[in-house]
Amino acid sequence: MGQNPGTCHPRMLTALEEAKLAGASIVAVNPLPEAGLINFKNPQRPRGLVGKGTDLADQFLQIRLAGDMALLQAVSKRVLDAEKAAPGAVLDHAFIEEHCQGLEEFQAHIDELDEKDVLAATGLRTEEIDELASRYLRAEKVIITWAMGLTQHKKAVSTIKEIVNLLLLRGNIGKPGAGPSPIRGHSNVQGDRTMGIWEKMPEPFLNALQQEFGFDRRGTPASIPWTASAACGTAGSRCS
Repeated sequence: MGQNPGTCHPRMLTALEEAKLAGASIVAVNPLPEAGLINFKNPQRPRGLVGKGTDLADQFLQIRLAGDMALLQAVSKRVLDAEKAAPGAVLDHAFIEEHCQGLEEFQAHIDELDEKDVLAATGLRTEEIDELASRYLRAEKVIITWAMGLTQHKKAVSTIKEIVNLLLLRGNIGKPGAGPSPIRGHSNVQGDRTMGIWEKMPEPFLNALQQEFGFDRRGTPASIPWTASAACGTAGSRCS
């Protein structure tokens, strides 16, 4: 969601291809039918150079701009409706009981969702949303990825909360092969998200790193000053 991997972070296409060849189902949600998300011809593999490539997206949803939050809520509603029809068989109740709060309030909010408003906001058909919800319900593990198309939107926080809400309903956080995955494109920025890097590292985090990786951090400052030379390569150089 909110990303064009073929244009903005093409190395991700290789990871998506590997996932698809391993049996993953991929859904692309994008106002733009980007060629790379639909079919990827990997230049590092013979089938990409002379073959037909790899079909990536099993379902493509050409959503309207700013329609992502409505789509996510619509899928959550279908998940909750499925739980009503088969109590105890859809939601991950053990996970929710241990790790979540506010399910009743969320249910009440989602129950007020108007399908006509959803279709108007997303530009999609009910059948398309039903198919997406069915894919989610069939999957044992789900990863939802997004990039700046959501992160830099004026309703970014609310939309990303809906991603997390949807994942929480079936325990798709905190287990291998599942979870929210913000994509940043630049290796340094992505590394910050993955590793928790910060220029003013708190003592508990540094202590945890020492314990995990077995190195002696005595004398390591809790705050490492940022310098142009460290960031750009040589003193006096300019980042472009």
